[in-house]
Amino acid sequence: MEAFEKRVKTILQKNFPDATVDIETAKPSKKVGGLVAWQGFAGIEQIKRQGRLWKVLKRELTAEEQLRITAILTVTPQEREVCQEA
Repeated sequence: MEAFEKRVKTILQKNFPDATVDIETAKPSKKVGGLVAWQGFAGIEQIKRQGRLWKVLKRELTAEEQLRITAILTVTPQEREVCQEA
C-alpha cells in the first residue's frame, strides 16, 4: 500500500470508528479513492455524509494532498452489502 493511501485510510479509520475503509490508488493518475462503510451514516443524506468526510479530510490533509483524492463513497454497511450483491 502506498504511503499516501495508508495515511488517508488511517485518518478515516480514526475519525469514523469501526468503519470499513477501502482506499486504493488509481493508475496512472496516482490519485486515491475508495469507500467508507460506517454505521454512523445511517439515516444521513449522502450530501451530509460527504460533508462530514470532507470536513475530516480538509482538517487532516494539505490542500495539495486533497487534490490527490478522486472520490470516496460514503455508505452504511448494509448499503455496501447490497452493492456487493448486485
